[in-house]
Amino acid sequence: MEELVAWLLWLFLELAGEVLLEGLFELGIESFQRARGRSNRHPVTAAIGYLLVGAAIGGLWGWLAPARVVSVPLVPGASLLLGPLAAGAAMEAWGRYRRASGRATSNLATWYGGAAFALGIAIVRFFWVR
Repeated sequence: MEELVAWLLWLFLELAGEVLLEGLFELGIESFQRARGRSNRHPVTAAIGYLLVGAAIGGLWGWLAPARVVSVPLVPGASLLLGPLAAGAAMEAWGRYRRASGRATSNLATWYGGAAFALGIAIVRFFWVR
C-alpha cells in the first residue's frame, strides 16, 4: 500500500513539475518571439527542437537528482507514456486558453510540442537514472 501511495505521489509530482516547467518555458519563448518579431517554426521542426531541449533538461535533472523517488516503480517506463500524454494535454489546454484570450503562443503550447518536450525529459531520465 505504501508503494502505491508513493508511486502516485511520484507520478503527480513528476507530471506537475514537467507541466510547470513547460508552461514557464512557453511563456519565455512567446515573449522572445514577440520581442524579436519572429513567427513559429514548422511544427515538425519545433517538435524536434523541443525533444532535444527536453533531453537536455532531462540530463540536467538527472545530474541534479540522480535517484528515483520510488525505488521500485510499479510499472517501469510508465513515465515514457504517461508524462508526454499528460504534458501534451496540459500544454494543448494552456495554448487554447491563451489563444482564446487573444495572446500569441509558441509551438510548445500545442499537444505535439508539449508531448515532445516531456518525451525528451522522460527518455533521458529513464536511461540515466537507475
